[in-house]
Amino acid sequence: MEKTNQASVRKEAPISKQAMSAGFILLVLGLAQIINAYDTTAMNVAVSRIVQDLHTTVTGVQAALTTYSLVMAAFMIIGSKLGDIWGWKRTFTLGIILYGIGALTTALSPDLGLMITGWSLLEGIGSALMIPAIFSMIAIFFPESKARVRGYAMIGMAAAAGAALGPLICGFLTTFVSWRASFAMEVLVVLIVVFLSRKLVVPKEEGARPRLDLLGAVLSALGLAFVVMGILQASVYGWLTARKAFLIGNTQLIPQGGISPVIVFVLIGLVILALFVLWQRQRVRAKKQPLIDLAIFKLRAASIGLPVIIVQMFMQAGLLFVVPLFLQIGLGFNAFQAGLTLLPLTIALILVATQVSKVMARFTPKLAVSAGLLFTSIGILVVGLTMSSSSTSISVMPGLIIVGIGLGLTTAPLLNLVQSSVPISEQGDISGLNRAFSNLGGALGTAVAGAVLIAALISGLSFGINQSAVLPAADKPTLEQAAEKDAQTVSDAELTAYLKTKDEPQPIENEMVRINAQARDKSLRDAVAAIGVLGLLGFLLSFFLPGRMLPDRKPRGST
Repeated sequence: MEKTNQASVRKEAPISKQAMSAGFILLVLGLAQIINAYDTTAMNVAVSRIVQDLHTTVTGVQAALTTYSLVMAAFMIIGSKLGDIWGWKRTFTLGIILYGIGALTTALSPDLGLMITGWSLLEGIGSALMIPAIFSMIAIFFPESKARVRGYAMIGMAAAAGAALGPLICGFLTTFVSWRASFAMEVLVVLIVVFLSRKLVVPKEEGARPRLDLLGAVLSALGLAFVVMGILQASVYGWLTARKAFLIGNTQLIPQGGISPVIVFVLIGLVILALFVLWQRQRVRAKKQPLIDLAIFKLRAASIGLPVIIVQMFMQAGLLFVVPLFLQIGLGFNAFQAGLTLLPLTIALILVATQVSKVMARFTPKLAVSAGLLFTSIGILVVGLTMSSSSTSISVMPGLIIVGIGLGLTTAPLLNLVQSSVPISEQGDISGLNRAFSNLGGALGTAVAGAVLIAALISGLSFGINQSAVLPAADKPTLEQAAEKDAQTVSDAELTAYLKTKDEPQPIENEMVRINAQARDKSLRDAVAAIGVLGLLGFLLSFFLPGRMLPDRKPRGST
């Protein structure tokens, strides 16, 4: 019978004396982190081109995006446990190879089905294997606190930079080459990482390896998938009341005006996760190895730090969802120009992240995290205040720079607090939880921003239609119903082209474009404001983080 303390008696052999500089280690792990984060934001700017090339629909491509997020969220904890079982380097290598196969499949895909197979499934599972391995190996390679902070700073910088550069690089490739070139580029990076990773020497652990808790794995995957799936439905159906009927195939499960499927999916997910917790406790009572050691949540650095990670990712994902939308639809920027506008955020983040270890030498992690979260939230609110029809790249730059400073200050100290709250033998558990909570935060950021945007857009359109002195009174009820049912963010040019097909009189056309522009810009500002205000919850939560740097967690058996 497998004992609960089995993992704790395993020891890591001392790290090899072979020359492995910190720069080389971070180069290998950072490149893998960059392409993963890049993929989460890059394809948002290429949806229309993919629709044309694969002869599919926007809904189909959005389903591929959603499935990618679901697969990553569902398998992240399982991936972390497999790292304990197979060894971190083997798991990392398998994950990056699977990711590369998925990227190649997507680049060559002739239709949406094969694209979903490559991008959503293979890349999603590959990410779930390699990302927890990256964070666990940072803790193993850099056991001393100062070096570990630098390691997490570089990995956090790679993640945020990859996400911010996604729209820029993919926008350039989509505009001037093809969206397929974006995935081909990822394949090239994967080949480089696989080649370089051969020189990574990860200490082998002695003793018996744990076994995978299959029922726990199924329950955790299903629970997380339902929660994330529910959250991602918010922008389409609304949070409480279904904005439109929820269908599976041709079968209506929830009528328009009924309970939102968001509530249904999230409740199902929470019930399954509650069963997962009960099963983990049962495993412990039976003296068997659980999938996740729930005792981790008794540690303040984890029980507070993990929710703070949700808020940090909530703000980052929400901002990177709304701002490119505003730049492209509100200001008429192309994908490349929108990505270029976000560059100051990336530069500020990189500059601060490279210096954060010096900050940590003088201040506590708690102070750095609190300051970073406050900067991030304030920066997002500043961005929101500068968003208008007269905005330029320069006008939104100050807010983006403040956000970059905030993310650069927050990421490394927060990761260090959470990851170093447990010994090396439990890095798999905390890495899986870390990334699962991060994915949840990202999904929440996109969903909340989208839901607020659509709700504000509907409200703004209805108000504008009712107050209009140009639109015929007899047409207003029909226009309001159309706005509530089919509201979506569209540019002035797109709406004008649509109205031309309806042969509307010029005054009516001009008035509808004016109302849409006014409602659209306000809804985008409201979405950014909601992200910034809700982000202050993370700042308040950070007050409860441990106030001191945790002791070094050296590998057992190291000298």
